[in-house]
Amino acid sequence: MIVVVSDVHLAEAPPGEDPKVRRDDQKFVEFLDYIAENQLSSGGDLVLLGDIIDFWRRDFAKALMESDEVVSRLMSLSGVNIHYVVGNHDYYMLRLNKVLSTKFPFNTLDKTVQLSDGGKNFVFIHGYQLEVLSNPYYKSLTAYERFAEGLCLAGDDAGDAADKLWETIELSKSFLDGLRRLPTNVSGALRSMMHGPNERLEGAHKTGSTIEELSRSRARSIYLGMGKDDVLVFGHTHRPFYASKDGVVNTGSWKKNPCKDYSYVEIEDGQVVPKTFP
Repeated sequence: MIVVVSDVHLAEAPPGEDPKVRRDDQKFVEFLDYIAENQLSSGGDLVLLGDIIDFWRRDFAKALMESDEVVSRLMSLSGVNIHYVVGNHDYYMLRLNKVLSTKFPFNTLDKTVQLSDGGKNFVFIHGYQLEVLSNPYYKSLTAYERFAEGLCLAGDDAGDAADKLWETIELSKSFLDGLRRLPTNVSGALRSMMHGPNERLEGAHKTGSTIEELSRSRARSIYLGMGKDDVLVFGHTHRPFYASKDGVVNTGSWKKNPCKDYSYVEIEDGQVVPKTFP
């Protein structure tokens, strides 16, 4: 059994600032207790598919402390392989592990994870990679990831983080290596990355629709390095869907706009089953 959950955005707001964040975070604790007693009671795999802890414009040390109960539950999952696939909001996890010179309680910590179940191969990515490909101005994954990591380091008091980051970026023109077509207002384009999925993915360019088309396309074998029969599992857009014919599933999110439910996915004997909690 493989359980997959994405876009929980734990600690995305400081305590007391947004009651919904606290409710959603507590519901995730209940979810971990539930799968420990049910789906994963005999072991299995839990895939945390990115944007689990929200580091963007937060002090990551504080965000981790505020997620203490979740971390405790994860560490107590007996016999469960935990795979952490980083998203854009928790991209700094990759570097944090090296900075702290410690071993995280995850079997895998990477940008991509591949697991087999029921004779099928499943490829797990967060999905920001598809947004980069859908961007009409530039398609530099390096630029996007550097900006994402910068927002993870912006801290609670960064103010307009996009402007501050862009001022820094302008001092290092090497950041723009590989960018061949730029928007008129690059700072504004980077700032737009911080908008929620509704605003960011449904603008003039309908990026959300392009992301879904790319995920369904067999050309993904080339741009994501997948086998032609691999099943793609991703999140990022907060919009759950399952296209079995195309071999792709979006996990949705932990009741983050526009997703209306606490969505996750179960994979057993090679079969994908979209679920909601409770």
